[in-house]
Amino acid sequence: MNIIFSRFNVVGLLTLMVITFASCGASRIDDLGKLKAFHYATTKSSSNQLATDKSKNGGTCVDLYIDYSDCMTTAASSAYYQGVQPAIIACNPNYYSIKGNIITLESNDKMKIHQLLNTITNVDYSNIKGAVDSIVSKNREAILITDGEFYQQYVGANLNNPYLADEFKKWLIAGHDIYVYSEPYISDGFTKNRYYMLFTDHRLNNNIQQIFSRVAPQNAEVKMVHLYSGIPSAEVAEKGVIFNEQLLITPDSEVCPAMSFESHTMDATWDDVYEYVLKATDDNGNPIKGGDFFLKGIKVDVSEADAYKPSEIEVKCYEISDIYESFDPNSPKVTLPQPIKSVFVLDKEAWKNDQVILKLDPNFDGSTLTGTLGNLLRIDICVKKSEENFSENDSIGGKFKFNSRWGYNTSVYESLKQTLKDPSINPENSGDPVIYTIYLSTYTK
Repeated sequence: MNIIFSRFNVVGLLTLMVITFASCGASRIDDLGKLKAFHYATTKSSSNQLATDKSKNGGTCVDLYIDYSDCMTTAASSAYYQGVQPAIIACNPNYYSIKGNIITLESNDKMKIHQLLNTITNVDYSNIKGAVDSIVSKNREAILITDGEFYQQYVGANLNNPYLADEFKKWLIAGHDIYVYSEPYISDGFTKNRYYMLFTDHRLNNNIQQIFSRVAPQNAEVKMVHLYSGIPSAEVAEKGVIFNEQLLITPDSEVCPAMSFESHTMDATWDDVYEYVLKATDDNGNPIKGGDFFLKGIKVDVSEADAYKPSEIEVKCYEISDIYESFDPNSPKVTLPQPIKSVFVLDKEAWKNDQVILKLDPNFDGSTLTGTLGNLLRIDICVKKSEENFSENDSIGGKFKFNSRWGYNTSVYESLKQTLKDPSINPENSGDPVIYTIYLSTYTK
């Protein structure tokens, strides 16, 4: 659709705009050099807090906890385990053995760790809960390999006890991630699970999940669930979202997939946006219902491994020109103002196909665009309501249960389920509901 260009040629339109701006003295913030620091300071999910080396990369400050049970005494015959073991050793971890109730730091020497991993003997009654509690308290990346059987003398096998849920919640509330892989193996005639629990943070470059997934052999029987109190980053093209051509977006832009934001500058006036986007007509001159799109090209594609999926999303728009101009990159966290109303709405039909398309609010008249230095907009795509994506998905959840000589063990499954069912963990309540952010510098109204 080419509404403006059917009436003006490109050169004529740009010339007209320049004359208009010169005559009315419209203002705009053109220096967006502080936006990355600003976004970092206003976004909860931007900062990793786990220990790293001087390079700030993951996979460098790692603890390894090994359950001295049959999940490890049988691991020598597992092609999957043998495929990931070298990468685990290469992280140069602190090696902790879990033998009964005793958790011991054995070594941080690679040669010694290799020897230890290949000379494990079975010890009854592993204190798995104590190991995870230790992981959470140390605030380092960690790997735990266990069968999840938490047998306690005088108590029993804790078959359906969600004994790890509290520790999982603490880790997630801190903004971190847990990846749990379940690999089936045979022991005493039973098909049990060997769990690889990776405690890390998705904001950490080259974290242990990235290291692990790069080398893990393809195995359809191995399933993974990703625990995180947010929604995975939205997918956009290399150059970012797609704007309506009538907005005259300049070539200058910044797209930061790792921080889930991008920034752009708009040359069109808001009067033209109102006229040729909200009041757009088709090639026959008929009004387009709801107006033409403002921007599109965002896809929220949740996999079966993700803990949550958004069932309802919303858009929030902030006018931030004043606080951005006064922002000091060395300052602590910055609080955003209240969202402004009647600017954008979501295309509900597009969302049914997991596509995010923004349109102007039908009530848009520009009255809420009150910036004096220009209108620098922060547009957040947020989770309004999410659904837990684990327990009802038997192709994943069913892989975290097994039969053993003690009975049917669902303790790890219940730990995961009860963690994700807690309303305080889900994205809309965790304080981290933002899926993606677009900054758009525009002229004063």
